[in-house]
Amino acid sequence: MRTHIIALIALVCTLASCGKKQEDPVKAAISNKISEQIGETSNIYFSSLALVDSTTFGEEIARRRTTLEIRRKQNLKLAGQYEAAGKVKNEAAKRSDAANDLKRLEGLSAIESRLAANDSLDVVEAYIYKFSGSARTHKGTVNFTDMFVSITPQHEVVGMDYKKEGALKSAGRLIPGYSTLFE
Repeated sequence: MRTHIIALIALVCTLASCGKKQEDPVKAAISNKISEQIGETSNIYFSSLALVDSTTFGEEIARRRTTLEIRRKQNLKLAGQYEAAGKVKNEAAKRSDAANDLKRLEGLSAIESRLAANDSLDVVEAYIYKFSGSARTHKGTVNFTDMFVSITPQHEVVGMDYKKEGALKSAGRLIPGYSTLFE
């Protein structure tokens, strides 16, 4: 009897391992994005895929704040140069750009306060993966070497680039209310 039970358990384990394996959701998301960008693919092969970083809402807000502050200072500096050169229209345009950046900084602070009140600043906004591989299309093979991709915790690809910073740039749109600052 004991032998039959052990044989039955072994058979069940063997059959379970022969079943369809769960597809990696990160690979599936990247594959879908690649197919979307390059067209119909027959096969996508990953030679490497590694998690290299993540970014939280708080980190991304800080990154966006720094960018806006630098841009605002540059616009004010250019406005001063245009003023000195007597280029009134250019000066006005740069002062307007600087004023818009100041409004965006204030809006970003409001978003940050709202997220802080909900304990959401430390929530992961996106994971950054680095991958290499290839995709077969009807036209031939497309190779991807050391490409970075930002993916939400819900496995939505938000950016792909050959530089890590490029993959991070797209992640800013995930900050709740951020894109409305630019409308």
